[in-house]
Amino acid sequence: MGFDRQRHRWSESFLAAVRQGKFDGSAAQYERERLRMLVRDNVDAGAGFLVMTGLEVTEQETCEQLLLWASETLGTVMEQDKAGTRIRPVRNRGTAVGEGRSARYADSRHGGHLHTDGAERSFPLPDYFTLLCVRPAKAGGTLRLVPVDRLRALLADRPDVLAVLEGGFHFDRRGDQAPGESATVRKPVLFTTADDRHAVTYLRQYIEIGHGQPGADPLTPAQRGALDAFDSVLEDPASAIEGRMDAGEFAVFDNLRILHGRTEFDDHHDPGRSRLLYRTWIRRTSAAHHTAGQ
Repeated sequence: MGFDRQRHRWSESFLAAVRQGKFDGSAAQYERERLRMLVRDNVDAGAGFLVMTGLEVTEQETCEQLLLWASETLGTVMEQDKAGTRIRPVRNRGTAVGEGRSARYADSRHGGHLHTDGAERSFPLPDYFTLLCVRPAKAGGTLRLVPVDRLRALLADRPDVLAVLEGGFHFDRRGDQAPGESATVRKPVLFTTADDRHAVTYLRQYIEIGHGQPGADPLTPAQRGALDAFDSVLEDPASAIEGRMDAGEFAVFDNLRILHGRTEFDDHHDPGRSRLLYRTWIRRTSAAHHTAGQ
């Protein structure tokens, strides 16, 4: 299963409407229904992701319009931080993963660190996350996707590990907590949704930082061993689907079922040519919730 099999082209009538900034006409309405169908077949019931192609990247306003239009087609667009950000630029801000109180994976150029979005959040988590690629990196930045069902199958002979991962861990909140609130949120890595689907929330660095926060117990040997076992199958190249997004491509990912990361990338020194993607988080209209986390 590769990226090419998951690529679908926007209809020509919709692309023509986008060039005119029209998102409320008959072409957009037709494409809205088509996008829902493609997400249902490819994301919900298929490989867990979908890539739409054909958009010509022009103005930032057009990119943001299309991203919001597509995201609102699929559900409710969530705020990604306490500032209320709904569209977040994903670019290298020169930080390391987990650096300081608030730096996040999306702010760096480093690879690895496979994760799910919103790992710093309490439930409910984003059901989907989307990316709109404005400019790919000069080199590198290939996406890596790993389905949680694949990981569970590889750990099927380690019920002790699965049991620990289904217990509670402290995830650092990256400074998004309100005054007086805990700096961590406690939740499992592996859980089951209300419709009995396997799901995951994960970023190892946030767990390591979270268990070092005041009031949080240090990781136990059993917890650390379970995380190491999880990472060993997660980082196995045979587990991953890999692909590179091109300029103008829009992708939807199942955030509860697919872990993702990227290879390290080299970028242009000119900010106007450097890697840039826009991201949204979405709750499905009839979202599946964590059975014990609400």
